[in-house]
Amino acid sequence: MPELRRSSETRSVRLNGEQLDYTLKRSNARRTLALTIQNSGLSVNAPWRLPLTEVERFIVYKADWVRAKLDAVKSVPAPEITWCDGMQLRYLGGQLRLRGISPAGTAEVKDQQLWLPIRPDAAAVQGAVLAWYRCAARIYFQARLQTFLPFLRRAPAGLLVSDARTRWGSCTRNGVVRLNWRLIQAPEAQIDYVLAHELAHLTHLDHSPAFWREVTRLYPDFAEARRMLQKHGQDYHCF
Repeated sequence: MPELRRSSETRSVRLNGEQLDYTLKRSNARRTLALTIQNSGLSVNAPWRLPLTEVERFIVYKADWVRAKLDAVKSVPAPEITWCDGMQLRYLGGQLRLRGISPAGTAEVKDQQLWLPIRPDAAAVQGAVLAWYRCAARIYFQARLQTFLPFLRRAPAGLLVSDARTRWGSCTRNGVVRLNWRLIQAPEAQIDYVLAHELAHLTHLDHSPAFWREVTRLYPDFAEARRMLQKHGQDYHCF
């Protein structure tokens, strides 16, 4: 009986003018090519010996189906949130409990609790929490950027916080990096992966092998963080 051989890697392919990352899983036990769409994105299961050109030709052929399925996954409505004192909030991979519904004071995180100067009604709580998230994200992302700066071949022109619904980050040709504020809910490793990914685009605006070598140079342990972000990223889109 032949030995079972398997492999899994992250690759990217250009669909309709946009770069799409996908997970390629190979096995010598497979005889057919299959595409699967999940919250984590596109997964492709392929026979071990099938050439990569054939795999990606099939993905391009199914581009409309892939995009439709990805859009359908992203359009699933988020669960309804009860905005109130005492609610749990994700923050840097952990949990904060919202406290301190008061008309005065300043925002403060203390003993795993978030104290905000807000009125005890749902609209005020929601607005204050989301404003705090954006502010906390801006401060934290800037701090993490400082740790990468000594290793960059090119410094970014700026680091901004975005409200994108389908992207964790972006980098323009002018060197402006944007990170989604919702990432502040994720553990540091996942944030660092997205930041390293976008900073690598300062020297390589594609997803070529040279780009991934740059990501590896900036953040050698990115693969596990990337996998966990693909697995749990949908949870950070609850807002």
